[in-house]
Amino acid sequence: MKAVIAVIATVVLLLLLVAWMKVSVTIVFRHRQDDDEAKIVVRTLFGLLRYTVRIPLIKVDMDPDAPGVAFLHKKGMGGTRGKEEKRGTVTPQKIADLFRQLKRFLEQVVDLHEIMKQFYRHVTITKWEWKTRIGTGDAASTGLLVGLGWSLKYMIIGAASRCMNMKTTPAVAVMPAYDRTASETMFLCMIHFRIGHAMVAGWRVIKHWRGRQPPKRNPLAAKQANEGY
Repeated sequence: MKAVIAVIATVVLLLLLVAWMKVSVTIVFRHRQDDDEAKIVVRTLFGLLRYTVRIPLIKVDMDPDAPGVAFLHKKGMGGTRGKEEKRGTVTPQKIADLFRQLKRFLEQVVDLHEIMKQFYRHVTITKWEWKTRIGTGDAASTGLLVGLGWSLKYMIIGAASRCMNMKTTPAVAVMPAYDRTASETMFLCMIHFRIGHAMVAGWRVIKHWRGRQPPKRNPLAAKQANEGY
């Protein structure tokens, strides 16, 4: 009996420890002309565990039969060892399928917006850098794009700070290139949250999943309802 209690206490203690642990997510996006690269690094267990996903976009495939974006996808644990490498092409059909799956998921989870809103309250933003260089070769249109860029960035920062805890001063810049065509941006964001809060959010998503089997109806009650009783 004592052994069973000890095992249960150990399991509960481990679950509490895992729930208390923090997860650090670093999002990096770089764009320079036609070269894009996105990287997401997830760290936990005080930085001892790290998982990296890199998605550099190589080129735009202009084939009229199968247009798309060719990419090299690398993901794995830790450094360079154990990396899984995958090459492929993102086509408009794949993008449309992805949006259909996302729409189906949003429709199947009841109150998903409220669930994510409560989870975001426990997310802390500790780093935010977003620097952009824009140029069209024309001073007037470049100035217009720079103004739109500033407005867009402040709108996104405002929305992020309302949903999450912004614990840093965002480093934002939109630099004009009046004498040439330029399209460059670098975005870096670091967020933290506890595994327990993510577990609670995941449990609430499962609990509010609309795709679950509906409860069985009482045949007698169904018969009376059809007869107008």
